[in-house]
Amino acid sequence: MVGERYKLMIVDDEYEIRQGLRSMDYSALRIEVSDECENGLFALKALASDPVDIVVTDIRMPLMDGLELAEKVASRYPHTKIIILSGYDDFEYAKASMKLGALDYLLKPLDFTEYEKVLKKVVHLIGEEKEQQARTAALERQAKLSARHLRKKFLRDILQRDMTADDIELESVSAEVMLEENGEYAVCLLRFTAYPERPAGVGDKDWNLILFTLDNLLQDLWDERGLGYHYVDQDGQCLLIVTNPSALAALKGSQDGLAGELDRLLDGLKRFRGLFKSHAAYSVGPIVSGTGHIRVSYQEAERSFSSMNEHNSSHEREEPACQEAAPRKDMGQMNSKRLIQEAKHFIEHHYDRTITLDDVAKHVHLNASYLSYLFKELTGQKYIDYLTEFRIEKAINLLKSTNYKVHEIGEMVGYENPRYFTLVFKKYAKQSPNEYRNATYAVGDTDVGL
Repeated sequence: MVGERYKLMIVDDEYEIRQGLRSMDYSALRIEVSDECENGLFALKALASDPVDIVVTDIRMPLMDGLELAEKVASRYPHTKIIILSGYDDFEYAKASMKLGALDYLLKPLDFTEYEKVLKKVVHLIGEEKEQQARTAALERQAKLSARHLRKKFLRDILQRDMTADDIELESVSAEVMLEENGEYAVCLLRFTAYPERPAGVGDKDWNLILFTLDNLLQDLWDERGLGYHYVDQDGQCLLIVTNPSALAALKGSQDGLAGELDRLLDGLKRFRGLFKSHAAYSVGPIVSGTGHIRVSYQEAERSFSSMNEHNSSHEREEPACQEAAPRKDMGQMNSKRLIQEAKHFIEHHYDRTITLDDVAKHVHLNASYLSYLFKELTGQKYIDYLTEFRIEKAINLLKSTNYKVHEIGEMVGYENPRYFTLVFKKYAKQSPNEYRNATYAVGDTDVGL
């Protein structure tokens, strides 16, 4: 990357060689010698506090030789490049070092022209890797933002639109929201007394800060406590979908069944009372059965705010997209199979980030509704089930073969929300990720450390 500087460590038990290597002018290569050590053990200790980009090391050294150092560096610091220095008698060792993670080796006495060529190659490789890392990080950030956007849109839609069961299923997976089609739900509506007007003197910048704060607080005080999901609209109205069985059971007793949880939530918001400059009130809609009726509970909760003007008329109602209910006559069976294979190929290469049915449909140049129909028709499996099973199988392999943390594995297979990943995994594997990993090791699969 342009302007990037790289740190190099010299490891050799001979003082003269260390000084000779240090004396070279590295500035043209944008390299600076950050440290020099007498042996591999000292080098490993130094790397723990100050990692470097390049390690140049001799093979024969006391305490820890260059081969052992190369192996440990490759394991602990996979992005660090290793160059081995060896005498003619160490040639076989030098070749072995390549298998242990060394990038190149040079024979002593050192040819500095050759040494400079190797360093140029190393710097070029590091630059390419860092650019790739930057691109990957940007894609991951974009995927996370996309997941949050999809979640917000889905929660808004399920509260305000008349959605089909298929639409709810597809959009809930992309949004990482776990809802059972025939489950029970209720909606709690939380409003501040200034609603729908902004508090006096609050401009756009401050209002956006308030909405951002509300959104994050409800994530912590509601979603992360396993009570359900929340949505904050542009007027500051907070809608809480209750999915927790215990909370719903308490609600069946009376409208006050959720009072304890809601009072706890309001206490959490009191820390920001100065920011909101308003008191809060809430109402709870009836328990409904089925995801398609969540909107009904919201509407009933809304009606209980009698001082409000009728709000439903302001909601834009989206007309359902035109769907193709049957295969196009001009598409042969072989072409249909090819398109489904292309769709699977796209899923298998992009499962590690947020993807929607629309994304896949655009890739194969089909209408999303028709692709959904075609996928089920030719494979006997829904598109969303295929995507989920593929991701969970990848997660299972990672749980068995790596020591990545559960939330890291979730991100690696396309789930931005760790709690949602755990719920989906448990649904398909009948165990949580941690339970699966523990069971794997309990039956003797001990080749990977926890």
